[in-house]
Amino acid sequence: MTEGGAGRLDGAIAVGFGTSVAMWLLGYLARFPPAPAPSWAVGVGMLACLLAGGVVLGRAGGAGWREGALAGAIASVVNLLILGSLLGGDAPNQIRPTAVWWLPGSLVLGAALAAVGAAISSRLRPAAAAPHDWRGALPKVAVAATFLLVVAGGLVTSNGAGLAVVDWPNSFGYNMFLYPLSRMTGGVYYEHAHRLFGALVGLTTVALAVQVWRRERRPGVGALALAVVPLVIVQGILGGLRVTGRFTLATSPDAVAPNLALAVVHGTLAQLFLSLLVVLSAFTSASWRAAPPARSDRRAGADRTLTTLLVPVLLVQLVLGALQRHLAAMLMVHIAFAVVVALLALAVGVRALGLYRDLPVLPALGRALIWLVCFQVTLGGLAFVAVTTRVSGVGPTVFEVVARTAHQVNGALLLAGAVLLLVWNRRLLRTDA
Repeated sequence: MTEGGAGRLDGAIAVGFGTSVAMWLLGYLARFPPAPAPSWAVGVGMLACLLAGGVVLGRAGGAGWREGALAGAIASVVNLLILGSLLGGDAPNQIRPTAVWWLPGSLVLGAALAAVGAAISSRLRPAAAAPHDWRGALPKVAVAATFLLVVAGGLVTSNGAGLAVVDWPNSFGYNMFLYPLSRMTGGVYYEHAHRLFGALVGLTTVALAVQVWRRERRPGVGALALAVVPLVIVQGILGGLRVTGRFTLATSPDAVAPNLALAVVHGTLAQLFLSLLVVLSAFTSASWRAAPPARSDRRAGADRTLTTLLVPVLLVQLVLGALQRHLAAMLMVHIAFAVVVALLALAVGVRALGLYRDLPVLPALGRALIWLVCFQVTLGGLAFVAVTTRVSGVGPTVFEVVARTAHQVNGALLLAGAVLLLVWNRRLLRTDA
């Protein structure tokens, strides 16, 4: 395959998975309790996503209808993970007869819509436009999918829905991918949607590993891409064992033993996994490849030390936060240690912002780190107010759910930002020590 052909294939894969992520986000928000959107509106939005995916592919990469059809087919195949919720019957693992038409029909329709979008937009694209570099696109899609998974997981915990589905890998005896959409209400919706997002991230991670391993000549980058696959598998297993406590197909609450310790590990590992994908996204980006060789700078040693220290400090704080969220423990330690984290993160961010203005990526990351620290402190205060003012015996309020979830998600972004600044520091600066 020529370089141009490989690039178009990379584009079709990235847009296919990216379209699925957009469709899943739309569907997740549209079905959100307590007021889901009308089914017809959701359907129109889904079709628009497929058409838009083809338009993006044709406009950015100059791809034609063939690549568009491939992207639409990929998106439709990925969407089979949630299509089963519309095709499941009233009994466990029963499939409606209409599946005979729905399955091939969804594949053909997805491919056709994306093909039309690509064909039209590619004709409107300037002939002299340079082809888009798609090598770093799929890692960014994986980051987006994982970020949505972290948000969905945060909403599960904040809503107290971690045990809304009592069995795993099945859901109330149903195959997870055939559990009827009509039964996904209340806490079950949050928990089951989180499981489905986990499957999406797992599939995207496997595709990412194959693509990077196939295209990447730097051994370390290929090794990192392969390493995230067992990590995402372990993460999925931990999420399931958090519910059941052991490997079992039992569906009775009396036959399972939920493990809150695993919930802490599962929540912390999710944020570390996101950071690794962010690093992989940086390694495969065009800006990383185009960056100049690392230059010697006497200040780089101090920044490297501070940034290297910040990452484990943030991990400790995330563990303390997970202990508070899942076990209602270590709250005051979490608050006290937040002072240390904030001061160290601000120092790292201010130095990156002020010392390396001729290397734009470092000031940009430093500025982002400063804002994330400010947001985290503010959100932590709001979460503290929400927790300490909760009425005993009453479920979480909307304010509490939003504050606690935003605090958790911003913590994940803070860790990812620190890790990203660490690797860029090493990419652009050296100490010669």
